[in-house]
Amino acid sequence: MSDYDPIEPVNRVVHGVNGAVDFMVLYPAAMWYRDIAPQPVKTAVRSFVRNIGEPVNALNSLLQGEPDQAADTVQRFIMNTTIGFLGFNDVAADFGIEYHSEDFGQTLGHYGIGGGPYIVLPLLGPSNLRDTTGIAVDYVANPMTWGSRNSDTLDNLYLGSLALTALDARYRTLNQLNELQQTSIDYYAALRSLYRQQRNAAIRNGADPSAPNFEDESASADFDDAFEAAAN
Repeated sequence: MSDYDPIEPVNRVVHGVNGAVDFMVLYPAAMWYRDIAPQPVKTAVRSFVRNIGEPVNALNSLLQGEPDQAADTVQRFIMNTTIGFLGFNDVAADFGIEYHSEDFGQTLGHYGIGGGPYIVLPLLGPSNLRDTTGIAVDYVANPMTWGSRNSDTLDNLYLGSLALTALDARYRTLNQLNELQQTSIDYYAALRSLYRQQRNAAIRNGADPSAPNFEDESASADFDDAFEAAAN
């Protein structure tokens, strides 16, 4: 049931509130970032944001029965955190060690757990019951979560990483979200459909030919991971 949205009236209200927050905060910040920040800074921020999530990527790769991918991810994290200066430089990529994004929602989907009802989360945006559960598990499993509770430095680093993640994701979705808003009769329904396609493709590791490709970072209008963008 691809359009299973039993709480649609509530979801639309949250979607509207999220859109207002986006209009007032995220969208202006992303426009400023696009116009002011030089490309090397954008590349460094993207690398840092990815590196922060590598422990969760590694754990979920392992849970999905991909030990080699998990080992590569651990190697990436160690290399980029040390000689890559906290991940701002993706030196692992220079050695041919590819990045893989995995989360617990994907892990559940890997084992056949359906998405369940569609949910629009405050600030975070499109989700479903399975992926909302995944968000909670990944939050608890992330070493930055519990490490930040015992260290002011780690706490500041973690909060900064959240802000940079939101900024980077919104910047990378500027053109495509604008186009989606302008061309959709019902932006809410269009975003819901796009989210589900993206998640299905992520669970299949990009093996769904009917889904859009959100990982082509060579495109300036790239819609990489609508879920992560929290732009509703």
